[in-house]
Amino acid sequence: MGILEELSNPTFKVTKSDKILIEYIKNTLNTVVYKPISEIAKESGIGEATVTRFTKKLGYSGFQEFKINLTKELTLQEEKVIMNPNISCNEEVTETAMKLFQATSEVLHQTLEKINPHMIVQCVQMLTKARKIYIIGIGYSGIVATDFNYKLMRIGANSFPIIDSHTMLMLASIMHQDDIILAISHSGNTDEVIETVHLAKQQGAKIIALTENYNSPLLQLADVFLTYQSNETTFETGSVTSKLAQMFMLDLIYTEMIKEQFDDVLEKKVKTTDVIVAYKNKRKKN
Repeated sequence: MGILEELSNPTFKVTKSDKILIEYIKNTLNTVVYKPISEIAKESGIGEATVTRFTKKLGYSGFQEFKINLTKELTLQEEKVIMNPNISCNEEVTETAMKLFQATSEVLHQTLEKINPHMIVQCVQMLTKARKIYIIGIGYSGIVATDFNYKLMRIGANSFPIIDSHTMLMLASIMHQDDIILAISHSGNTDEVIETVHLAKQQGAKIIALTENYNSPLLQLADVFLTYQSNETTFETGSVTSKLAQMFMLDLIYTEMIKEQFDDVLEKKVKTTDVIVAYKNKRKKN
């Protein structure tokens, strides 16, 4: 018997706490596999030890093994969908490649249609006037944050990528009212990012959010927000389509910043390019 069937028709004696956990898991199937046991205990109102005992009643050694098997079962329930409803594990490489290309093109087109020019202008104005720009992101969003920071650095922006949660929190606690946080989170629910934004706002810093989730806590906290389209499935976290959509939006911001300060930016871009070329030439001679 699978986990989902066991949750619907338990074969063991169910306690009051078990009933609460069963309802919690059934109501959060798409997210529960990504949550630590501490978060599940807090949200369900059940102790961590009780959660562990519950998973053992289901026949697993502990919570981690339970999550792994639930993930596998949910994947199979979705008929082995690994990327989008049109891709299966049994098709040829070329067929998958074409479908991935089409999916990416569709997401970028849908993102284009969602662009709010007014928000873009506001975002550019905030970034160009900022004392310091902190670009924060965890996991895959951290990769995007680092990439965008590299672009800003090349045009002379006083920007810093922060992808470590402890560093985020420490810097947020001492931010200035003329500082900007650009917070990147696909879900808009990343705990470290939300806490960092809360702290930064208390110091008077302004917040720009980049998220796919219109109903997220991050978007509600932002002074300006940017959204994009993503058709990620539960098991596709960090797909190329979502990252490209994020990078597309940030590339638009970057391009608008260049347009806004073209002469000054051009000079800085030339200088940063020249110093790298000179360094490479020097190494070749040595």
